[in-house]
Amino acid sequence: MAFSGGVKLGDLDDFISAAQDCTKPLIQAAGGGSAKLDSTADGLRGAVATAAPVVEAPQVQRPNLIKGKKSATDPKAEIGQVTLSDCLACSGCVTSAETVLLQAQSVDEFVRRVAEAPVTVVTISAEARASLASHSGDPPLVALQRLATGLRLLGVDYVLESSAAEAMALLEGKAEFLRRFREASGGGAGNKLPLLTSHCPGWTCYAEKVVDPMVLPHISPLKPPQQIQGRLVKTVLLEAHNQRRLHRWWRSRSPLFAAESAWWSRSVLVGEGSSAEGCKPLTVGDVYHVSVQPCFDRKIEASRPTFEIEDGIREVDTVLTATELLELIFRASSSPAASSADAEASPQPFVPEDGIAALRGMPAISLESETLTDVLLQRLQAGRPEGRPLICAVEGNGDSGGFAEYVFREAAKELFGKEISGPARFESKQNEDIREVLLKDGPKVLLKFVAAYGFRNIQNVIRRVTKPGPEGLARAAECGHFVEIMACPSGCLNGGGQVPEPKVAALSTGIASNGYAAANGGAAPPGKSAAAQSRDERKRRLGEMHTLLHDAAGVAVVPPEEHPLVLPLYRRIAALAAPARTAPRGRAAGPEALALKSLVGGSATRRWLTAEWRSLKVDESGKEIIGASTLKW
Repeated sequence: MAFSGGVKLGDLDDFISAAQDCTKPLIQAAGGGSAKLDSTADGLRGAVATAAPVVEAPQVQRPNLIKGKKSATDPKAEIGQVTLSDCLACSGCVTSAETVLLQAQSVDEFVRRVAEAPVTVVTISAEARASLASHSGDPPLVALQRLATGLRLLGVDYVLESSAAEAMALLEGKAEFLRRFREASGGGAGNKLPLLTSHCPGWTCYAEKVVDPMVLPHISPLKPPQQIQGRLVKTVLLEAHNQRRLHRWWRSRSPLFAAESAWWSRSVLVGEGSSAEGCKPLTVGDVYHVSVQPCFDRKIEASRPTFEIEDGIREVDTVLTATELLELIFRASSSPAASSADAEASPQPFVPEDGIAALRGMPAISLESETLTDVLLQRLQAGRPEGRPLICAVEGNGDSGGFAEYVFREAAKELFGKEISGPARFESKQNEDIREVLLKDGPKVLLKFVAAYGFRNIQNVIRRVTKPGPEGLARAAECGHFVEIMACPSGCLNGGGQVPEPKVAALSTGIASNGYAAANGGAAPPGKSAAAQSRDERKRRLGEMHTLLHDAAGVAVVPPEEHPLVLPLYRRIAALAAPARTAPRGRAAGPEALALKSLVGGSATRRWLTAEWRSLKVDESGKEIIGASTLKW
């Protein structure tokens, strides 16, 4: 097994529970033992406590993974701080406390930046939207409209959904898999199988910092949907915003529209009409882009230095979770001046139930509003099925983006000419979070796709990939040709940033329960423990959110290649990458005439959407990195 000897993996199926011990026993306390991070201490820092010595000897004597200093309140205690670069996204302390560890990715930072930014754009992911809709009792579209109202009160200019970026990620993921499979079928060894997905930041960060470097070539070299959306916002949307701004500036000053412009007549009288400052184009640094996601690890993803559109300007500036968005909505409902930087948190600690109540009280913004729009700044309904402007790419198995579902169906059709009717039938294997689907020709397995969720199942995938043996299709026959990997058990819908269940104290068990317990004075159902009842409630909630993703009022299932924004966006990407040229007479000019098939997986798109995953466990020469202080991007 190729794991680092300095890392132990404990309770891995844990993304919903807080107060998880850090899984890095390299941390040493002042007394020489191992250290623990208490994620419940004041929010920002964890006190380092001396624990029993670990049996396994650490690889380093005194790493600086935890930067220690003396506590101001307890002279015997030492305070530890985890930096972003040191985080393993291991489902331990950072996963349960990232909101405070990553201060640049916080509600207060959002309030400050909105007050300063010329343009603020908020993208709400489908998974976060499903969680908010489930708890508010609204259809997803109505929930999105209510959220847009609250965000507009806070000073946000545009509120977007992210289906176009998700569709592009699916199309590029399909193209990458088909390329690798065909090369492997021809005996090539340049592109590795199985192909491991790259859209989970907890998994990719963990792979870079912990697992054997030989795994990294198997990871898809494509940006996650969040970053694709971020790049679209700071290029395509910015361009559309500048065009709108220029048009309105001209219209307000044109004598042709003097009857509808009081400003024009006033400016003529006082001589202000010559100023062109109002039409000066905004730059990429003027756009503040916020992404609302189901998990905290998206904050780490947005902070990667490689995910910048220009030097020092990120594709996504701030990531908030669904729960943090509820806190903002609560602020918007309770204070008319909530958008100012002076708005402070409520004297009482915020609880999600307050945010849900505030969301229900928000009026639903009109679908004709300019606030609720897409990256081309069109009406949200433009080009979409009537009354169903929200788009889901797959009919089933889409709780984490639908990569395995979509690529399996498309690969079966393009490689073997087999049409798959209805959702693919994934079968659970060792547990409910490891599932696989096969395409067979008699007894022969043509395709094997796997969905592996949670770190205990990630371990199994890594063991198979690193196991000595044949490469290409022979290895894929054991591991699977394609593996959709998610760090969160049950996938993105179960992310640690989703709205938690209302907690009701159980009787004598000390375990929070809900559902049945809420209606029965905190008691669990007869013959069922509070823990078992809580698991049942979690499954019920996940099933409800699954339905809200693709089978609810206002939602349409549209294949990625048929998404109304996909072709225009691909053509725009190609135009941004292509040098200016003049077409011969009688022939179409530039990428605007290209068909989608010729653009998906093309060189221009790949340059625009490529992500680089590199080992932080070994250096460029392959020598193992021993000091934890060198674990940097």
